[in-house]
Amino acid sequence: MNLKSLAFSKILFAIVFVISLSFAGYLVGNNINQRVIGKSLAKHVISTSTIGKSSQLQTLLNEIVVEQKIPGAVMYITTPKGSWLGASGVNNLSTKTRMKPTDGFAIASMSKTFMAVVVLKLVEQGKIQLNRAIATYLPRDITPHIINSDKITVRQLLNHTSGVAEYLDTKKFIQATAKRSRSQPWTAREAIQYMYQEQPRANPGEKFIYTDCNYILLELIVENITRGTLAQAIRSQILKPLGLKHTFTELREPTIGEVATGYGNRNKDGKLDSYAKVNDGNGLGDGGLVSTAEDLAKFAKALFVKKTLLSSNMLKEMLKFKDNGEGYSYGLGVERFSSPLAKAIGHSGTAYGFVTLLAYLPNQNTTIIVLLNNQNVDIKSVAKTGLQVVENK
Repeated sequence: MNLKSLAFSKILFAIVFVISLSFAGYLVGNNINQRVIGKSLAKHVISTSTIGKSSQLQTLLNEIVVEQKIPGAVMYITTPKGSWLGASGVNNLSTKTRMKPTDGFAIASMSKTFMAVVVLKLVEQGKIQLNRAIATYLPRDITPHIINSDKITVRQLLNHTSGVAEYLDTKKFIQATAKRSRSQPWTAREAIQYMYQEQPRANPGEKFIYTDCNYILLELIVENITRGTLAQAIRSQILKPLGLKHTFTELREPTIGEVATGYGNRNKDGKLDSYAKVNDGNGLGDGGLVSTAEDLAKFAKALFVKKTLLSSNMLKEMLKFKDNGEGYSYGLGVERFSSPLAKAIGHSGTAYGFVTLLAYLPNQNTTIIVLLNNQNVDIKSVAKTGLQVVENK
């Protein structure tokens, strides 16, 4: 056999070997930015130590889906040694369509980090000041209805220390969502009205209370300042510059690619029910984005690793955390997790039948993204288990 034939045989063997190890998954070796299913990448992949991890991670993901009764899951892990992207299960229980690593998920409150970046970019541009009262920036017809709008600052909205009331918990909003078609997207102006008659949860700056209304108010501020929609601001400030081609605002922009269906124990009977027709605030500023693991990885890399998405001053502001006294703390649109993801920063999200997590571990320069279409799962434990495989624990 001549050298060319031998080389070809080795490459063919490598491709078959990798595919057999990685059901519905991808492997990326050091300094490789393409998917492994490329002919020229096989020899690079089998020369890295990621091969063994690929098999273990895929097996782990398969087991998690079965044991925790999750319809489907996508996991992405990147370390200084390489990256892995895999999927397991189905993206829709009715059609039994196999989950793909490229499928989109509603990322719920993880969207808050995107919102925070938009606001901080407006601060960079001199259009917003973090420590000024929100009455300065809100539409004039809304300001009188927001108690303490002359005292609450933009920073306090971002880090959930404003003390404002919540709209999601009101009986009227819950009743309204039961009748709301997805053909009628909620607007921030509509949603915010459900907290007008509610008393504040605390005085401004008094304590941390995670409240989605903070980010509805931020949506109103962004749109009032930019004279456009929040979806447009996110697209121009983040999605286009970073080349995030598979991320969009749900019900506001056209659907991109294939999107998984979300499920949860909606009727409290232990059965998984679809959220496909539910519209309980989808597309709003507190959790309106749909994205993929790869897009989220690019976002995390630009924000936390390369640190090119925000100026150094704004990133420093973002990472000023408020501790709730229980080992958990919150910055400006960013969580700092406690056990089992101690010292990791990022954001999680639970809504619309999905639970999602993006966590960056600065000490290990490692990022993990987990996307599940069953919102009743402890996603942080799932992520920790994946990290333990990578860390040989």
